[in-house]
Amino acid sequence: MGDEPTWDGAGSRGVPGRTRRIRGSDHPGSDPVTVEQLLARQGSSVSRRRAARRVEERAPRQDPPPAVRKGLPPVPGALAGREAPVSPQVGLPPVPFSPSRSVPLPDVAPLRDQDQAPASWTPEGRPSRRSGPIPPLPGLAPPAGAAPATPPGSVRRRRTPVDRPPMSPGRRRMVRAAVAVAALVGLVVMYHLGLYFYVDQKIDRVDALATDGPEVIAPQLQAETDTYLVVGTRVPGQHGPASVATLVATVSPKGDRAVLVSIPPTALVDTPVCRTADGSLRDPTTEAFAAALLDGGPSCLVRAVQQLSGLRVDHYLGVDLAGLPGMVDALGGVPFCVVPSAAISAAASPPHTGPTQLTGDAATGFLRPADPAADVSGAAVAERAQRLLISTLRAATSRDTVLDTPTLTRFLSRAADSLTVDDQTTLGDLRSLAGSLGDLSGEAVERIGLPVAETGYVPEKSIQPYVLLDGEATRRLFDTVIRESRVPPELLPDPAAAATGDAPPAEAAEEPAPEPVGTALTVPPTAVTVDVLNATGTSGLAATAAEALKGEGFTIGDIGNDRVPVSTSVIRHGPDVAEQARTAAAAVPGAVLQASAALAGKVQVVLGPGYSRIVPVEMAAPKAAAPDRPTAGAAAPSAAPVSCG
Repeated sequence: MGDEPTWDGAGSRGVPGRTRRIRGSDHPGSDPVTVEQLLARQGSSVSRRRAARRVEERAPRQDPPPAVRKGLPPVPGALAGREAPVSPQVGLPPVPFSPSRSVPLPDVAPLRDQDQAPASWTPEGRPSRRSGPIPPLPGLAPPAGAAPATPPGSVRRRRTPVDRPPMSPGRRRMVRAAVAVAALVGLVVMYHLGLYFYVDQKIDRVDALATDGPEVIAPQLQAETDTYLVVGTRVPGQHGPASVATLVATVSPKGDRAVLVSIPPTALVDTPVCRTADGSLRDPTTEAFAAALLDGGPSCLVRAVQQLSGLRVDHYLGVDLAGLPGMVDALGGVPFCVVPSAAISAAASPPHTGPTQLTGDAATGFLRPADPAADVSGAAVAERAQRLLISTLRAATSRDTVLDTPTLTRFLSRAADSLTVDDQTTLGDLRSLAGSLGDLSGEAVERIGLPVAETGYVPEKSIQPYVLLDGEATRRLFDTVIRESRVPPELLPDPAAAATGDAPPAEAAEEPAPEPVGTALTVPPTAVTVDVLNATGTSGLAATAAEALKGEGFTIGDIGNDRVPVSTSVIRHGPDVAEQARTAAAAVPGAVLQASAALAGKVQVVLGPGYSRIVPVEMAAPKAAAPDRPTAGAAAPSAAPVSCG
């Protein structure tokens, strides 16, 4: 257990320089004392029993009488039957005497002589042995040639650095320039990333998609295709339903074909139950296609498209066409290639044929229709909006724009105010759309308007004219788009007409309504009173035409809408005012005369599909015979093909 304190004969304990156990030959009768015996001195019954059991295990023997050591009391029980004198100890209480029980003491080696030299260590400076390196575990011996492990407690010295020659001034400048360029590139990248996420969060988002709607046909066939619903609102110069231009773009799974289908804004369609912009449910109804957006919101328009076509709309993109010219100005102009077509010719200010640069003002004139009532199907304005939007997005994602931070920031700020997308479409999806439609050309992109059965249709108890779609042809069109991502050949427009633009010459558009040969107008406009009626879906058209007729000298009677559907502008008149009707027809290009006995003394100007404007009326003599026209065999000058490559 430890060294026992001893009496050194000088009246003190634990003298430095001496051991606590006196080993010598002058104490022959000393016996070792166990821990249990020391505890028994303090009166512990448990220790006495433990010591008794240990003693009982030994063979009994006769011990010599214990010797009395200096400074220590006798061991209890050592003198059985006799009074053991209790010697007082300095600093310790007396040990109680227990005569009833004697404990034999084991043999102990004789103490060393007091004259022997003490041990060389002291409690305060006890030495400790250092442990050697731990041998490796079996099977984990270090590989041959490996550096030996550093012994524990040793300090690992560092290698002395090799003296290198200092860098030259030119090399130092190169290092500094490289660090500066890296920091600048990192700053630009971080700025662009922050700008991207800022604009992505700033764009208006709507919950418009219904990809699992019951109206979707054959969803498994549309799993790999992407269908975009691009909706342009606030068409310049248009109001009401006519201010909405809709285009459905379907891109094939491989991205090598695209079909663009325009939907007339006044087409009579069935809109299923949908959720409006304020979150309320809207009952199913039959209405004009644009009314689904104007009255219900984007979600109702998506459901109307899916109900009409069976397509699954994957992305919704709304574009404020009134803000699109501002996006063009933010880029400093947009490269644009003009290929002659009916849609280009129908613009109020068509750009020059071939590659050109469109500014914001030119974009406004390009979007504005020259004849608001001529584009009944809405295909012309939808095609112009699509071409301008794709060209703008391609210019915005070009390398020059991306590296021009101020221009990119200005464009994205204006685009965020003019674009509306669904909650699942990102800026990356818009870039994919621009890349897909921008890279495809020729036969890879097929554009078509929905087949129309009748225009100017007015249902019972309604004064609003609608466009009736050809249901059978429309179904055949969308079934082919779903299966093959292409338009049926029988529904494609005549390639020859498309190549020539499918538009009448400018000279023919300026001519007034045809008159009988050799017959001149006999009644001036100032002597004619007309009623102006609107038979188109463009609101406010009758008032606009009435102002133009008044400017030409006509007297204006009633202004309103006409319930009877017409296919073109009509001049209705009584039998007694035929000459006045001829004068009115001369002011409306393309109008036809229609006599009616019910209109005695009246002339009605009914504006129908194809109406463009009011032209001046000339009270001239019969025209001379026209010069001879070239024969059929004569070669007519042909326009050079337009190349945008």
